[in-house]
Amino acid sequence: MVYYAMRAIFRYSLRLAGRPSTRRLTILYYHGVSPAHRLSFARQLDALHRGARVLPASYRGELPSGRKCVAITFDDAFISVAENALPELARHSLHSTIFVPMGWIGRTPGWVMEDNEPALAAVVNPELTEVVMSSEQLKALSASLVSLESHSVTHPSMVELATKQARWEIEDSRRRLAELSGREILGFSFPYGEYDASTVAMCRAAGYETVYSVTAQEVDTTSPELLRGRTKVDPSDGPIEFFLKFNGAYQWMGYTVPLRKTLRSMFGKQVPAIRVQPH
Repeated sequence: MVYYAMRAIFRYSLRLAGRPSTRRLTILYYHGVSPAHRLSFARQLDALHRGARVLPASYRGELPSGRKCVAITFDDAFISVAENALPELARHSLHSTIFVPMGWIGRTPGWVMEDNEPALAAVVNPELTEVVMSSEQLKALSASLVSLESHSVTHPSMVELATKQARWEIEDSRRRLAELSGREILGFSFPYGEYDASTVAMCRAAGYETVYSVTAQEVDTTSPELLRGRTKVDPSDGPIEFFLKFNGAYQWMGYTVPLRKTLRSMFGKQVPAIRVQPH
């Protein structure tokens, strides 16, 4: 709230000085939307319908004036999104983007904790009890309201793969999803949001026009930059928290990423992360 207030004052000062700041897009990302959270998710969409303009995550060019501009995305293509989120989005005719892990279509995802404890993984990430949409469900999605983009084949940490394997995850997932959906696939979401300069370059070479991390960021849609950050949202977020998130107030968290990386390198500590279980 402090960051949001300070930024609002700063932008108002710029407008008074005749130097308005560039309008920016906030991209939100969800995972699943359970039946128990459908109503709270619907309330979040009502808030967006009243106070924001929803655009595709891949939008480029000058943003429309007036209300805050927001994009909605879902990682992992869970069935609960098709059953509980998409009907609510359709009610308002709101666009969304779904990132599909092609190797897990129609199955319960198999990525688990590094120490190979699936039970612990389910506690840390309840979405692991979900099921990825089937081929038929994906093909049935409305092309006018839902964009399909790639989320790799096996959902690994891209930075931990050999170059050949990383390139296969990036390229083959795009090819498979294009063949399945009959659509042109132009976006890639990094599993766990983990990337480096090499994997971003691989995405560019593979023909992707936009790639996504999980670092909270407001996006300058007039920039040719390939990489875009996103803000994590849960259907259980309260009204104030959700308002701050879709208005870009969590961008301050992105500034802490370099600090966390430096501290980890200094003290040799690693934050627990979820990884893919080998086939």
